[in-house]
Amino acid sequence: MPDLIADAIAAIRLEDPVIPEEPREGEPGGAPCSYCAATDAESVWANSHWRAMPRHWSSIPGGVVLLSKAHVDTLGAMPAQRQAEFGVIAGAVENAIMSLGAAARVHMYRWGDGRAHFHVHFIPRPLGRRQLSWRYLPFYETLLPRPATEEMARVSERLALAISKADLPS
Repeated sequence: MPDLIADAIAAIRLEDPVIPEEPREGEPGGAPCSYCAATDAESVWANSHWRAMPRHWSSIPGGVVLLSKAHVDTLGAMPAQRQAEFGVIAGAVENAIMSLGAAARVHMYRWGDGRAHFHVHFIPRPLGRRQLSWRYLPFYETLLPRPATEEMARVSERLALAISKADLPS
């Protein structure tokens, strides 16, 4: 593993600023919002306002992306009731991931540069892998080998079951 990491790290030249910035997915002039096109069938849990989808593209099983069904860009742009629901649902997602038994912690990340649609990533930090702690987890996640599709599907089923046991808003 150390050689793989060392080979991936290189100095990156900081590019000149580009203003105005190109539109993000879901913004006027940008590509259509793929999260607006998602369906509940792709989810491990959903209600009338939220959808929790497995991070099937990840190299770390058990990750979830929680997104609003409404096309809003930020948590602050949502009504207070949706903001409150987010906290309750985020806690249930974290508990479900921890119940799988393979995570030491669950990292929650909200980046805003890819899509203009509110979504938060929950990434389990694998138990015993302190090297993957803190802000390094998303970087290492891109370098680790991806598990088999069948394993990811089994973990998603377990997540769906764990989240379904939580007392969540409908």
